[in-house]
Amino acid sequence: MRPADMLVLDIGLVNLRFDGHRLVRRVPADPTLIVVGLPPQHVLEEVPARVDPATPARPSVKSFAAGASQLVFSVPADIESLDLSLAALLDWERLVPITVPVGRPGPDQPGTTVFDGLPRSVLEFPTRLMLTYDEPVDWACRPAPHRSDGRTALWHALLHGSQNGGGDVLLRAFARAEGRAPVPVTVPLTEANRDDLVTLTSRAELIDREGAPVDIPSAPLHAEQFIVTPLGASTHLHGAWADLSPAAGPQLKGIGRHIADLVAYDHISGLGRDQFVRVVTRGFLSPGQPALLVHEVKRLFVARPDDGIVAYLQAEDRIVVREPEVQYGTSTGFPHDGRELPFRTLRVTDRVTPPIKHIEPRDSKGNPEADEPFWVELENSQGDYGFTLIGTDHEGRTVTFTAPLVFVPAARADDVTPLRDLYAGEPAESKRTTPSLHGQVMAMATPPSDAPGSTAHAVGTLAFGIGTRAAGGRHPLAGLLVVSGAKVRVPAVEQFTPTPGDVPVVFNETYLGRTLAGHPAGAYLDLEKPVDIVFGSDKAGGLARPNAALKVITAQAGVVPDTFRTEAGTGKVVAAPMDDIRKAFGAAKLLGFIDLGKLVGNIGTADLDGLRQLGDSEIQNILDDAGALLPVPVLRVRDLADGAGKELRYVWKTRLTRPDPTQVLNAEGSVLTLDARTVTAKDAGQRTYVEGRLRDISLELAGVARVRIADLHFKAAPGNKPDVSASGLELAFLGDLRFVETLRRALPADGFGPGAFVDVQPTGIRTGYSLALPAIQAGVFTLANVSLSAELVIPFDDTGRVAFRFSVSERQRPFNVTVSLFGGGGYFSMLVDSDGIREAEGAIEFGGSAALNLGVASGGVSIMAGIRFVLQGDSVTVGGYLRCNGFLTVLGIITVSVEFYLELTYQNDGHHSVVRGRGTLTVSVKIAFFSKSVSLTLERSFAGGSGDPTFTDCFDKDTHWEDYCLAFAP
Repeated sequence: MRPADMLVLDIGLVNLRFDGHRLVRRVPADPTLIVVGLPPQHVLEEVPARVDPATPARPSVKSFAAGASQLVFSVPADIESLDLSLAALLDWERLVPITVPVGRPGPDQPGTTVFDGLPRSVLEFPTRLMLTYDEPVDWACRPAPHRSDGRTALWHALLHGSQNGGGDVLLRAFARAEGRAPVPVTVPLTEANRDDLVTLTSRAELIDREGAPVDIPSAPLHAEQFIVTPLGASTHLHGAWADLSPAAGPQLKGIGRHIADLVAYDHISGLGRDQFVRVVTRGFLSPGQPALLVHEVKRLFVARPDDGIVAYLQAEDRIVVREPEVQYGTSTGFPHDGRELPFRTLRVTDRVTPPIKHIEPRDSKGNPEADEPFWVELENSQGDYGFTLIGTDHEGRTVTFTAPLVFVPAARADDVTPLRDLYAGEPAESKRTTPSLHGQVMAMATPPSDAPGSTAHAVGTLAFGIGTRAAGGRHPLAGLLVVSGAKVRVPAVEQFTPTPGDVPVVFNETYLGRTLAGHPAGAYLDLEKPVDIVFGSDKAGGLARPNAALKVITAQAGVVPDTFRTEAGTGKVVAAPMDDIRKAFGAAKLLGFIDLGKLVGNIGTADLDGLRQLGDSEIQNILDDAGALLPVPVLRVRDLADGAGKELRYVWKTRLTRPDPTQVLNAEGSVLTLDARTVTAKDAGQRTYVEGRLRDISLELAGVARVRIADLHFKAAPGNKPDVSASGLELAFLGDLRFVETLRRALPADGFGPGAFVDVQPTGIRTGYSLALPAIQAGVFTLANVSLSAELVIPFDDTGRVAFRFSVSERQRPFNVTVSLFGGGGYFSMLVDSDGIREAEGAIEFGGSAALNLGVASGGVSIMAGIRFVLQGDSVTVGGYLRCNGFLTVLGIITVSVEFYLELTYQNDGHHSVVRGRGTLTVSVKIAFFSKSVSLTLERSFAGGSGDPTFTDCFDKDTHWEDYCLAFAP
């Protein structure tokens, strides 16, 4: 210890002895060494969070001293003896520094610096990293204190190269200090950084598990300055290394070594205190761009109001993009050849980020963990940094958007799990995983060569996820950035939805696995939630409401229902089972009430193949060809010529081959055609043109009537009244009404006689006839006022059902029948629809009358009885009556009349029943100019329940219950 210049050294002598005058060798042939122990040369200091000068309290920081360093010198053979003096022992320029042998990661015994039986020079700098020389070096120091201008310089020794005229000194890190507790705070170098320095500079040959050498881009550290002092070293170190070969990473991982991702290292210290540390590690941004994480630690002087000027270590991290553009496609590692990412390239325009938040993963105990991927966030809680990306789609368009990205350290590039967890851990619609494209148009798939632009959409957002790289792929990351979903504009769909705009979509599985050509309809996207297309009757030809759940977006056929399935084993796409196809039509209706989905015929794979090439000319050919079909509804949009606007077209032509479960419609062999166009012009707004046709159908109601229609045609155009025509109508009576056919034989073959009518309106069809029969008289028998009428109503919407009404006379004009002095009359009508009989009403009356005239007196009497019934839904009313009246006139002066009326009615509405009885007696007397009438009425009602009396109603618990129980007692 020399207080004058603060010299503190431990000096040990090997194979030297003092002979009373000088130091001489003990054994001339053995190594002769001088071992110099130095105080710790570095203080590892905590890097606190960003220091705010306005904060009054000064944060305390933790620090950790390095272990002692050791310099070992060999005494050359030409030096026979040394003076036993400090000046002679510090004359290191005459001595030879001893280094650690290459390839020796540890000493002969832990805790020592002895390698191959000899102590070696070991410098612990920075803390916990062991350095030695990688080439012959010299140490220079002043043996005596150096004074100038009244001051004494701090003792120090300078390391410099002994070859090629000096210059930088080459050092290598051969090991990390072992057996010390983990550092619980943030420091400039992590344990992973120290491991990388050992791997990259030690020049130790590493052998993998298979016995092959690991290709390491080894290079020593360069020391522009390395000065040791009693207070610590003043250094300027730097190193740079090439990237690992693709095979080196798995080899290192296989032998349990950290995958070295360090590419640059700079370290400047003064008297053992860090002034500047830069650590540059390689990695990748999540789209695959090679990038660097630049971690810089600087000692900054901060003027604080309470503490004056303080100097803390402050960290600043940045991302530097090395290669801004990544190409995607075949052989890059995507399982579906890049179809899951609709970009040919992605370019990051940011070359260097602003300072970002430093991420140092630690476990629950505060110990540093292995490097982990992290979202690139700005420092001081300013949120994610939005990288600007330019994507080139499958047709060469470019779109620009900003998105947060993840930095993946190179050591974790081959591990898909942490990157996938970061993306999967974000909530739905997170800005991190769902960047906005603000409606920019891009191709979501490569379009057919003859249909450019057919896969392009205005994109609202893209949802990114992480897939797994296929074996042999060239992509640098095991986790591949893919588009898991998107929100896009589908013009054909938004015309029919209440809230037009972007709709969620995902890639069609068949497209991903078998390309666009592998799908019968050329599908590439699926709506995430099928959109129910709901038509009004005026937009579906007046014949049907072909509501359908549209799901599949195709390149040329537009949007169609999901009627496709992948065949097990072959992977070929075929038509879906009929039950699934029917579900696609949702609440589709024919003639307002018949489930259209249950009438659709079988769809074969050959039918679906026709959807692949479906231009306007192909659609028109299908409509003109009586035998051609369009098996599923097609919804598509096209641009009009010369940019005049857009046309939305809905086309469907299908054969109805299944029987109607309601047994109302017989559609065997019927063909339904719908063609609706909506033209949106720049100068004329929207115009809709509709044409529909239904051929060869018949309707049968309640087994009493059948109507056949050969051709029902609907056509509507803007500014014109809808044109509806029906031809080949034929009405036939069945069952108990077959007798009416006898009357029809006298009518023309194609009509219903003079009373026949056919009224076709846009809302439906009314057809039927009314026939009045002449009075029939045969002797004492007379039949008069008989009329027959029938009416069939076929609505075109769901406001009603197909209904048929048949009547024999009417209530207000009943038929009359007389036989001699007996007579009567009545009427009957019935209304039926697809659910059966809805209403039936009828009545019949019978009785007799007689008159007597004796000159002086005359009179008459009549007795009539009748029954009337009414059936309406669940309500039934049945009534009977008796009416008796008589009169007597004497000399024309006195007239007496008596009328007795008795009525009994039963009414049931499904829940309650009532029986009503009513009797009325009326007596009238007229004498000359005076008359008087008296009526007496009596009415009673008896109400009943909807069922039999209960058990409780039948027994009185106070008087009958005990007797009832005893009757069954043993």
